[in-house]
Amino acid sequence: MSEATAIAAPKPKSLRHRVAKAGSWVLIGHVVQQVVRLGTNVFLARLLSPDAFGLMSVVYILMIGLALFSDIGITRSVVQSPRGNDPALLDTAWAMQIIRGLGLGAASIVVALGFAAASRWGWTSARTVYGDPRLPWIVGAFSIVAILQGFESMRNGVAKRDMQMKMLTKINIASQVVAAVVMVVVAWIFHSIWALVAGAIVTGAVRCWLGHAALPGHREKFRLVPDAVAELLGHGKWIFLSSILGFVAINGDRLLLGGLIDKHSFGLYTVAFMLVNMLQVVASTLCFNVAYPAIAEVHRDRPRDLSATLEKFQWLYDGLVVFLAAILMTAGPAIIDVLYDTRYRDAGWIMVVLSVGAMGLRYQLVEQAYQAMGKPQFVTLANFIRLAALLVGIVAGQHFWGVAGAVYGIALSQFSTWPLAWWFKARHGVFTWRSEGALVPAIIAGALVGWAASSLLAWLLPAHFLH
Repeated sequence: MSEATAIAAPKPKSLRHRVAKAGSWVLIGHVVQQVVRLGTNVFLARLLSPDAFGLMSVVYILMIGLALFSDIGITRSVVQSPRGNDPALLDTAWAMQIIRGLGLGAASIVVALGFAAASRWGWTSARTVYGDPRLPWIVGAFSIVAILQGFESMRNGVAKRDMQMKMLTKINIASQVVAAVVMVVVAWIFHSIWALVAGAIVTGAVRCWLGHAALPGHREKFRLVPDAVAELLGHGKWIFLSSILGFVAINGDRLLLGGLIDKHSFGLYTVAFMLVNMLQVVASTLCFNVAYPAIAEVHRDRPRDLSATLEKFQWLYDGLVVFLAAILMTAGPAIIDVLYDTRYRDAGWIMVVLSVGAMGLRYQLVEQAYQAMGKPQFVTLANFIRLAALLVGIVAGQHFWGVAGAVYGIALSQFSTWPLAWWFKARHGVFTWRSEGALVPAIIAGALVGWAASSLLAWLLPAHFLH
């Protein structure tokens, strides 16, 4: 096979079949991973006080940030590019990813030193997580995670492009389970936040190894092909800026709240966020691993079907994600009462508000269309709008109404990009009233189911609701 020959993976004939199969595997993997994650978090909650979750949240933010910045849109470029199976493009993408990972590893050490200096010079308050003496050491240790992510195989991207999610799901589950075992053992023995660090490193190592060992396809070589570099940088410049803005917009709530409110309140917010975020993760995973490749393929091969494709995905999104968010909106306090002890009870109302905010992310499907249609600048704009709304919401809300005001500001900021999505859909002829038709019924149905579930839990477990 020549250098320019694309590596074609066998595909089922029907896009509908591939979407259904990929979606099923993504959902299975997500359910298993979230069950493992929830079980691990509940176990850790028995060993750690609420304020410890604030520090854990900062660690999670760093982990997510490293994953975003080490990618710089490379995987999206592989999925979107017409030459996404070209060995020259894949080798170049892998080399650029490694370079980025090494750079981020070094940067994380610099950030760790910055935290240490800030604490030493009294720039951070001891009452916040940023003044915790453990933070610099943990941030420095995460340089290993950044390097491991840089060496991950580009066959992950090819598998996502072709919607071959079976093996990717198995890899994710395996890494999650192994990491959970490591975290539980370390936490049980040492009762230390370092259990999370060990779990993150193990996750990165297992994912990197299995990606190279288990996924079929082109074996990457470290090389930089000029035309491939130009293509990746040309498509990736907007994605890189969008990743930075997106990272801050997604995690800015905890970044800001960690320095604005006390450790106990921040810990309660983190618990509520982790539960709602399980839903947001499955939504983002389905959008990126299923909807995005499908929309990109439709746009490449039969653009006239794009409106109908977006409409179908929006109905699926509302019927699943918005419906589940509405359940959490009415059942959140009961879930907190059942899973956690009395110290965490105030996380219930926070969970209600954040669940409403989760509904505001329904147009992330349209943001996948921005990327698939080769217009990543609109993703950058959406993330900028969301970030600006988040900053205003948190600062103004906290100033006038305290913690509650900040939480409400966070939830409302998720709706800030709706006008941009409506405008984009109308401009490109993909706006239909039918695509909006499932929103209100999904909210009503989910709220009723959540109310019924809360009533049932109160009847079955009255002891949890009498404190």
